[in-house]
Amino acid sequence: MVRVLDQLSSLDLKSFHVETLLVDSKVLKGNPLKDPSLRRNPVLIPKESASPLPVVFCLAGLMSKGMDSFSPRFAEFNTVQNLDRAVRGGKAPKALYVFVDALTAWGGSQFLNSHQGRYEDFLMKELVPAIHQSYDVSSLPAHWCVTGGSSGGYGALHLGSKFPDTFGVIAALAPDCFFEASLLPDIYKSLSDWNELGGPQGLLRELKSGRLKKHKNFAQIINAVGMSLCYAGGELPIDSETGVLKPAVWKKWRDKDPLVFLPKRTHNLKRLNALYIDVGNRDQFDLHLGCRQLHRWLKSKKIKHHYSEFNGTHFDLGPRRLEVWAWLKKLWA
Repeated sequence: MVRVLDQLSSLDLKSFHVETLLVDSKVLKGNPLKDPSLRRNPVLIPKESASPLPVVFCLAGLMSKGMDSFSPRFAEFNTVQNLDRAVRGGKAPKALYVFVDALTAWGGSQFLNSHQGRYEDFLMKELVPAIHQSYDVSSLPAHWCVTGGSSGGYGALHLGSKFPDTFGVIAALAPDCFFEASLLPDIYKSLSDWNELGGPQGLLRELKSGRLKKHKNFAQIINAVGMSLCYAGGELPIDSETGVLKPAVWKKWRDKDPLVFLPKRTHNLKRLNALYIDVGNRDQFDLHLGCRQLHRWLKSKKIKHHYSEFNGTHFDLGPRRLEVWAWLKKLWA
């Protein structure tokens, strides 16, 4: 594990120093997809703040990684610049922000241990201890937040509900859930390509050659193959010829759905300091339907949480992060 200053500091941030925490992961060595074990995790360190610092783990969505939050954007501020401005304006907490690198050949790991690699272990057994070792941070779960949007929101729900002794605060934006509506459509759209190109191995060759990216169903194929490896060892939950659901395989997928695994972690959820869920009311992947179900269940179990829907779609999540920062600022005041 190494801390380095790098070109990210050229963003001219007013509220933060920037470092990159390099972790040569032992648990990711020899992973099935041959993805790199050396992981680059940018860290924002407040220039002026009392110690120990609260910590925010920022989880990226599918086909992105932590470093992408630092990328320049045309005619607008990027995620980190918006966060910097929010801190200066008193609308975001002064905390240590960790932008996690869990990108895989198939776009993302869902922050699980799976046939893509041991990414849950990377976060919990390597990256979290590295943060404690490298920085003066709080040891209280109430001062550790895990947050993200889409796949990152899924990871926030998974890690926070499984490890409440580490993450006492969860903030999930449009988290993947209700797989019947959010994943099955992409699986059906990808079935012909899955069959013609030989499943995950054949499709991976197409991906590495660059040919798959030109495919009209590129996003759907990435989603179907990547999630099959995360949730069911590379198996689709439907018959390859008829499209009929295969109950045993579909159960493996559904066991990874927050609507299924969160009720099994009710005790952990009640131990959280705070839980935040936000979703657009016109989400293209129908994640608002799953979030509504989750909200109703949380209410039925009297689990304290913030729930909101905004007037927008899955691709309007960027500005919603400002709402998360403001909520955290108030929570940690």
